[in-house]
Amino acid sequence: MPDNQKKKKAKPNGGRGGNPLGWEWIASYLVGGVALGTISGLGLDYLLHTTPLFLIVGVFAGFAASLYGIYKSL
Repeated sequence: MPDNQKKKKAKPNGGRGGNPLGWEWIASYLVGGVALGTISGLGLDYLLHTTPLFLIVGVFAGFAASLYGIYKSL
């Protein structure tokens, strides 16, 4: 049988990456990234006395970083 006619076996988690955790790691990336951005933003706001500025920047930066991490993991 030629190679192109052989059926490919699906990976256990159904994804391409072969990650044994399944899709739970996506939630941990998102929650962890946003939480880290929020904590960093609150810390910078406290130190620099700029109440909502770095909190908002930190949340968006954490979300963007988590999306980038998910993209790189796929």
